[in-house]
Amino acid sequence: MKFTNIVTLMVFAAFLAFAGCNSAVYEIIEVEEPVEFKEEVKQPESDIKTDTDSKNESIGDKSVVEETRSVESKYTEKQVISRTYVVQIGAYINESSAEKLIRKASARIADPNITYKLVDGLYKVRLSREFTDKNEAIEYLKTIWALRFGDSFVVEVTKVKAE
Repeated sequence: MKFTNIVTLMVFAAFLAFAGCNSAVYEIIEVEEPVEFKEEVKQPESDIKTDTDSKNESIGDKSVVEETRSVESKYTEKQVISRTYVVQIGAYINESSAEKLIRKASARIADPNITYKLVDGLYKVRLSREFTDKNEAIEYLKTIWALRFGDSFVVEVTKVKAE
């Protein structure tokens, strides 16, 4: 009697371990896409006002035009683990150029950890500060533009479960 109980318990435990448990272990894929907004040279203001479907903000001689059209997400909410926004200030083919930009940026930008990352054959130089809100990232981008890093832009980094 004891032997059959032990065997039954072992079979049940094996079943749970291999078939019955939903594991929270999955592969994470990091997807990077530039945030869509346009830079425009600020034109002298005229007396004629136009009605547009975008929000305009300016800094120096640049203007940020954020498109209000909806952008469809490529991933379902079940797939998305996290979504953050970072500022990218440059991308280079060779590593030494990326390191040179990091030294230059470190002297101007109060960011403790400016790094580069090899993505799709380019060394992408990014600021370490991450944002969960796109509008906060765009506001930070404006301060970076004011520090004469005018080619900088915001990148959306989405981490998703692999299928």
